[in-house]
Amino acid sequence: MLRILPVLFLTLAASAQQTYVSQFEVAGLSCDGCAATATDALRKLPGVVKAEVVFETRQGRVEAKRKIEDNEIRKALAKFGYEARFPNDPVAAPLTAEERAKLDIQVASSGEAFDVKTHVAKGKYTIFDFWAEWCGPCHVLTPKIERLVQENANVAMRTVELPNWDTAAAKQATKEFRVAGLPYVRVYGPDGKFAGEVLGNDIEKIKKLVGAAK
Repeated sequence: MLRILPVLFLTLAASAQQTYVSQFEVAGLSCDGCAATATDALRKLPGVVKAEVVFETRQGRVEAKRKIEDNEIRKALAKFGYEARFPNDPVAAPLTAEERAKLDIQVASSGEAFDVKTHVAKGKYTIFDFWAEWCGPCHVLTPKIERLVQENANVAMRTVELPNWDTAAAKQATKEFRVAGLPYVRVYGPDGKFAGEVLGNDIEKIKKLVGAAK
């Protein structure tokens, strides 16, 4: 027994020191501050001993005392509009101009004030996508909405661009719709009535509002 115990203790110690590593790409980053926010979100996951998101490479790495599930990482980053992409994850690419032209996708505003009622598609669910060129998470969500429209004939999309928060459209969004940040989506039903809103990069919530959730 005396000869076995040291081996047993070494085995237990090695097991206790085991580290689980997850590596992935982080989409939606637009600045070093974004990477810092993403890093902080990952560090708060239970069991994580080290986490880092590098803005220049868009790469993320997590070291933990336990196995961190991919969905845990996805949820932690999704709260801030970022998206964790693991190897073999499908990525929604933006539609081409030709593909977009065949669908019910239109620009409702390029920064000027607009009237929602005049842009709602009759007999369809209409998704109003509030976005900005400078918004990293918007570039992740918008292609997903486009694909949703492509796959569902009863869904239309209207884009509302907010070049900055001083434009008429931005002031209208903050005052009329109380938009606190981007991405932001408003959905109207086939009857033209407001169906719901989604703040952040959450295509699953949008799918539920238009009845396209699986």
